[in-house]
Amino acid sequence: MLYRIPRLYDSHTHFLATGEFSSGLNLGSLQRAEDLATLPLHSSSYYRGDWLVGFGWDESQWPTPPHKKVLDQLFPDRPVFLARMDGHRSWVNSTALNILGITSESGILMEKDHLRAWDHIPTFSSQQQKSHVMAACRVFNKAGFTHIRDMSCSESLWQLLVEMSEKQELTLAIEENYTTHDLGDFDKMLGLALYAKKSETPFLRMKGIKLFYDGSLGSETAFLSKPYNGLKEGPQGTRLWEISQVEEVIKRTWAAGLEFSVHTIGDEAAHEIVQLARKISAQGSVGRLNMEHVQLLRPETIQMMKPLHVRCHMQPCHWLSDRVWLEKKLGDLYRYVFPWEALRAAQIPLSFGCDSPVEPPSFWRNKIALDESAKVKIRQFTGDFTVVHSHPDVQFADSYSVIEDGEVKEVVFAEKILDLT
Repeated sequence: MLYRIPRLYDSHTHFLATGEFSSGLNLGSLQRAEDLATLPLHSSSYYRGDWLVGFGWDESQWPTPPHKKVLDQLFPDRPVFLARMDGHRSWVNSTALNILGITSESGILMEKDHLRAWDHIPTFSSQQQKSHVMAACRVFNKAGFTHIRDMSCSESLWQLLVEMSEKQELTLAIEENYTTHDLGDFDKMLGLALYAKKSETPFLRMKGIKLFYDGSLGSETAFLSKPYNGLKEGPQGTRLWEISQVEEVIKRTWAAGLEFSVHTIGDEAAHEIVQLARKISAQGSVGRLNMEHVQLLRPETIQMMKPLHVRCHMQPCHWLSDRVWLEKKLGDLYRYVFPWEALRAAQIPLSFGCDSPVEPPSFWRNKIALDESAKVKIRQFTGDFTVVHSHPDVQFADSYSVIEDGEVKEVVFAEKILDLT
């Protein structure tokens, strides 16, 4: 089957991390924590300052969980930060903990500690950062994408992207968002976003503010309405913000004319945010709400979305990665998982993405996920798959991609045929 898709769009990415880890230390091959000693660790691309940085470990099949003592033996003096494949946990050594001022018996950092640790690692050099931007552009272009929405902007990244855009070095149309981790850094992030709005280019836009309201299903920190694993009692996940603080962030973000994006994977997390957005809207505040991931949505939550200026951003490819354990972990809530068809039927605007580098950028993997999930209790998506994978603004960098049976045949960006070799 051949597709010609205008403005092929990955609506949820971590852009710079995609470039970093395409040439960085990939830990996906580890079968146990101790196997780290067998990897070549000397490439300069693996280091941020003195810190060794890697990505992609998955302990689900390891005989024992990762522990800081393994890293302490291998790296007694060098700080180490290794992010898990889902981007919600990190494995660090004692040297790193001492520098960060964090106490952890295991060396495993979760959610906010993990995100704050990532923010405090020394930045890459400007030369490294530009190399990572170019690498990320290649990764997305080779997968057919001409448009992306990045959820992990930084001040230095924005400045670099502006410079590269003005020199016509970008081969992607990029939307950016700043992430706030708590009210302590919100003013700074809001200020950076407003400043960035003044320096937008034809290929670069600043959209707004994002926060993480809950965690992930793999880590059982996504916030659910019922306990995990079908139990009558037990953990239901984690809220990472007080709802009153989220209310302040939404109101001030919308008042500034920016979009508000929120990571909600669990059904109860999404329900609480939608309830809050309706409350704020009823008070007279209006703005764009972007719901990120929304892998579980109850029918009443979807109905409550209808009066809102909302768009849901989903990644069908996550179903391919999670399907082995998803039904067991969710129990009765499994009937609400990946509700792309329910959203379409309710006429809630929907965009698809891949969450790179957690998943590889791939229009075709998302198509496979939609086709295969329909065979195992997931309602089949009956909308136009190319529409939900196209950037909705026809004025934003006219481009198209040709994909046939999973192979990218041609990518045209801003009237130029890109070299995909």
